[in-house]
Amino acid sequence: MRLIFVFGFLSFLFGCATPPRHVAAEQPLAPGVTLTLPDAPTFAAGLAVNQLVQARYQDQHQVFQSFIQSGEGRLGIVMSVPSGPRIMRINWSGGNISSQKESIAPVALSPQRMLADLLLVYASDDVLKKALHGAVLEADGYGSRKLVQGGKVIIAVTRPADDIWNGRATLKNFAFDYELSIQSQRADP
Repeated sequence: MRLIFVFGFLSFLFGCATPPRHVAAEQPLAPGVTLTLPDAPTFAAGLAVNQLVQARYQDQHQVFQSFIQSGEGRLGIVMSVPSGPRIMRINWSGGNISSQKESIAPVALSPQRMLADLLLVYASDDVLKKALHGAVLEADGYGSRKLVQGGKVIIAVTRPADDIWNGRATLKNFAFDYELSIQSQRADP
């Protein structure tokens, strides 16, 4: 029963599923605010990161883990239940996103939504500014950034200032009332 709840929560958190398609789809971040995923991943090749993610939606809390790996013009993510079965694999390359969901994965789990949150936390300011519509990005250069709409903060992000892929990051979406706390660690080569 708990496993069903976990996947139901993740379904809500990451939005509706779509068949594999061209990357240019806009992802809603808040009412009137979208992020257009770039045609190709913007992260450097050779990235290999393990993450433990604690997700909160209202008063519900869940935990999952992921492994992120990048190559020349591609990004792969494997998401699983901690110490448990794989939920989904996402591949982003050649202007397309494809995913392989395991039988335990909820139908509504969206790889595009997951990638949008990943970009909010880890993409460069320049990439976000180009992809963002309906809000303004404000960044302090020391690991904090926020999306502001009409003078109101709708999303706040903190991440390590030096190596963004090694340490704790948070994403707080005030518009949709959820929070991600992400502990990242670069995988040994």
